[in-house]
Amino acid sequence: MKKILLILILLYSNSTICQNTIELIAYNCIKDRESNRDISEIKFEILTNHKVISQTTKSKFDLFRLQTSANEVKIEYNNIYNQKKDTTFLITPKTRKLFLCVEKMRDYEIKTFIEKSLEENKKWKLKLSGGSCFVYTDTEIKIIPNKNGAILKYKYVEERNGKKIKEKKVIKLDKNDLDNLIMFEKKLRLLNSAMRRCAPGTYYYLSLGNETIEIKDEACVGIFEGYISKIIERNN
Repeated sequence: MKKILLILILLYSNSTICQNTIELIAYNCIKDRESNRDISEIKFEILTNHKVISQTTKSKFDLFRLQTSANEVKIEYNNIYNQKKDTTFLITPKTRKLFLCVEKMRDYEIKTFIEKSLEENKKWKLKLSGGSCFVYTDTEIKIIPNKNGAILKYKYVEERNGKKIKEKKVIKLDKNDLDNLIMFEKKLRLLNSAMRRCAPGTYYYLSLGNETIEIKDEACVGIFEGYISKIIERNN
């Protein structure tokens, strides 16, 4: 009887030692892991056996901690574009935090205007109006296919202290740039149904030939900063 009791105690203590207490954090991966978001806005569900240790909405950002003895944790959640995503984390004894990227898109099939532009040798154009979400007022971007690939023409007009500041650039695009811009357009097209997290919004007008799509960005996740601005800054 004593042996059975001892075995049960050892099993219980071993399972307690193997439990990991982990904090779940939502962040904008286009920026960095300091750009935390409210964990509650992503409507997450933990699909692995776990125990909730603490959950509060009293702080600036919601706090959620869980305890698990599993070697991996699977979580389903909504990204910033309101797409349902799932991800699996490997758990080690040193795991203390799990980071969920709210900006990570679930890829989908669509023939983007950029791809059509390159195939049909037509200009791709993007106009922006508004001053939020890292965008200058009255910005225009064109992608123009040529024999060697494509070039990007960029210009903006901004008023500073009553004066109009103008800037123009012509940038040669490589294959990596074009792949990134295709991903940018895919994310851009999802913004009309994305989470609303800021105001006023920025308006995008995406055009190819006679076809134009109007998009309003109230998510302010910073995709312009993460894609277009990087190309422009690299060529400064």
